[in-house]
Amino acid sequence: MAPDPRQRASDADRDAVAAELREAFAEGRLTQDEFEARLDQVHAARTYGDLSPITADLPAPTTPVPAVRDDAAARRSRTLRAGWASWLGVSVMVNIIWFASWAAGGESPSYYWPIWVMGPWGAAMVIATLSQRARGDDP
Repeated sequence: MAPDPRQRASDADRDAVAAELREAFAEGRLTQDEFEARLDQVHAARTYGDLSPITADLPAPTTPVPAVRDDAAARRSRTLRAGWASWLGVSVMVNIIWFASWAAGGESPSYYWPIWVMGPWGAAMVIATLSQRARGDDP
């Protein structure tokens, strides 16, 4: 249902029309002067009736606006990446310690103890990653 042309437009409504004008300008549908004049009209518009003629001669946007990830999903993704980076750093460190202790001892390596650090932590990270993907928060 189209809004009543007498109703007041919000800042978000004016921003949406301005974005449509920027897209049309980028596509070459408007000259610099037309773009600036229409942008001035957008900023001066008070009602939906004032906004609708500004883009009436332009085709509807063809490319959908990409969905913005919510802040919580972005935080979960950053946290997951940080967890994997920590796991990798610790894994490298314990392997260096294991190798250094083996090289200093001169014996053949008989017990690979870093697996007890890397294994459970890595399994927990895999579960966290799969859970995040199941939620739709692909990192």
